[in-house]
Amino acid sequence: MFICVLLYLFFGLNLITVISEKSEAFYRDVRFWLVIISLFVLVVMTVQTYPA
Repeated sequence: MFICVLLYLFFGLNLITVISEKSEAFYRDVRFWLVIISLFVLVVMTVQTYPA
């Protein structure tokens, strides 16, 4: 559980860093999509571990 929290914080901080850069079109940056996809995969993995 602690590792999941650290991963969420890590991806959240990376997403904030990419968005807050001086670039006008941050969504065109490859790093933005890598962070979004990684965050989505982490959310899916977390949801799958909990019983329905």
